[in-house]
Amino acid sequence: MMKSVRIFCVIALFFLLLPVMAGAGSRIRRENIGGRTYFHFGDILRYNGINVNQYFSRTSFRNKYFSGSIEKKSRKLTFNSVKIDLNVPPVFKNNAHYISSTDWVKIFRPLFYPGTLKKHSVRTITIDMGHGGGDPGAMGRISKEKQITLKLGRKVAEVLRSRGYKVLMTRNSDVQIPLERVCLIQNRHRSDLFISLHINAAKDRSISGIETFCLTPCGEASSNSGKPGNTNFPGNRFDENITVLACNIQRGMLRRTGAIDRGVKRARFVVLRNINAPGVLVEAGFISNRQEELLLNDPAYLTRLANGIADGVDNYRRSVLPVSRR
Repeated sequence: MMKSVRIFCVIALFFLLLPVMAGAGSRIRRENIGGRTYFHFGDILRYNGINVNQYFSRTSFRNKYFSGSIEKKSRKLTFNSVKIDLNVPPVFKNNAHYISSTDWVKIFRPLFYPGTLKKHSVRTITIDMGHGGGDPGAMGRISKEKQITLKLGRKVAEVLRSRGYKVLMTRNSDVQIPLERVCLIQNRHRSDLFISLHINAAKDRSISGIETFCLTPCGEASSNSGKPGNTNFPGNRFDENITVLACNIQRGMLRRTGAIDRGVKRARFVVLRNINAPGVLVEAGFISNRQEELLLNDPAYLTRLANGIADGVDNYRRSVLPVSRR
């Protein structure tokens, strides 16, 4: 069963690549390494009219809309100053980077060309406030995760409604909502986007910053795991869209708060698996960091976070607006 799912994922990627690489012919070099197809990153950039600069083990790129870079043996892509985890580290061969076909389809192409995204309306948004009731979540010195996510969720809902969106909240009081029921709420109301709010914690209390998670694509390993997963979840239908949604939300929060960028990452969280819309999970800061916990309990800071999330939603919406018929 797992082998057949893997084959399905590979076939799907092949057909997704066809329209992008059509006409490129021999201009784009490719390598088959360890059973994966990799494309010469510099060739892709030049073929698409994007300026490229190779400096030792770093490849940077730029045009009038975006800029970024990748580095040897690093899973990190920097795109418009936001860090994004690639599914597979680039291969550095003959002084050039090769990126996996999965990363081209699921990450680079959506970011370079938002016009390739699935078009859909963005009117209704489900906001999930993590934990609650008997599940406090992460514990800080002066607060609990469940308290902060509820306050932040209310702020996000307020800001989004002021911008004309309809908002559904999985909870609006100190109650625990089972994770499976969270997905059912989104499915039942057929919301256009899903955003789950959480607060991070670490043993090292000096760690701080913001992370945004998307669902890991079929056949790939999550950011914090070396083992690939071969289940194709309902949420994976939106892989390309959630990359752009997560990047926009992460950038929006960073711009509004000046927080440390811990990047857009990949995970198979339960609340992201079975939703039927593009969705992300936001880790809005570290309750284990004394200074950041104080900020997360400051209403003004929560308002900045909420506006950053709303900015990200606005920017994503502009990328996926359906083309009006004439």
